[in-house]
Amino acid sequence: MTSDADALEREIEESRGRLDRTLDRLTQRLTPTGIVEDMLGTVRRDGTGADLYDGALEAVRRNPVPVLLMCLGVAMLLKGGGRRPAATYRAVRDPDRYAAAAVTSNPNPGATIPKESR
Repeated sequence: MTSDADALEREIEESRGRLDRTLDRLTQRLTPTGIVEDMLGTVRRDGTGADLYDGALEAVRRNPVPVLLMCLGVAMLLKGGGRRPAATYRAVRDPDRYAAAAVTSNPNPGATIPKESR
């Protein structure tokens, strides 16, 4: 009876060890780095993707500053400048009526409204 219990305990411990290793591997793959590595691995295995990847990597190596500036520009574009106050939009649509409100609520006092939108 004790040998059966000991065998079951060993089997349970082995199962826990396998489960721990599986969870560790899954945790490593689900990090941002792991996801990027999986995607790049998939792209590199494909013939067309490998050429594109190698070309992009070579462009980054040859021109790191322009690539960095492009990435910064994309980040700024995605971030956006936030919302403008409603008075600014009204001033652009009807400058005669809302010009005073736009001037008083303008968070950037040095900015001017372009002539095209007046």
